[in-house]
Amino acid sequence: MKRAQRLRPLHELAEQNERSCALRVADCERRITAGEQRYQELVRYRLEYQQLFHARASGGAPMRGLREQQVFIARLAEAVRAQRALVELLRAESVQLQEQWRSAATRKQAVGKVIEHARSEEIMTQEKRQQRELDELATRVRVRQ
Repeated sequence: MKRAQRLRPLHELAEQNERSCALRVADCERRITAGEQRYQELVRYRLEYQQLFHARASGGAPMRGLREQQVFIARLAEAVRAQRALVELLRAESVQLQEQWRSAATRKQAVGKVIEHARSEEIMTQEKRQQRELDELATRVRVRQ
């Protein structure tokens, strides 16, 4: 088996690894988008409830109801902070995954170059062998004449 053929499974493995890394990057990007959307929703809810709280407070709502609403707004604020932190973690993960993807792509490219080099060497070796055979044949023909 020729060297280029023996290296082919390594190249296929490198391609598979690159595809896998790309899929992980894409998945992380989807999770970032979903996380950002959730963050925006929470911010919007918090703003709506704060506005509602201020409207009720200026309208003379009972203190107990206002206190419950304040607690709920505080929980929403904590959810907003937690969601923001999650999005930041996802972005950091995305940077890592993109680096892994670039590394996998570089490895795939390097293996591809090694295979190409091996093919070139095999072609040159074959051409030299054919030329040597032609030279030998030409020498035999001259000797017979």
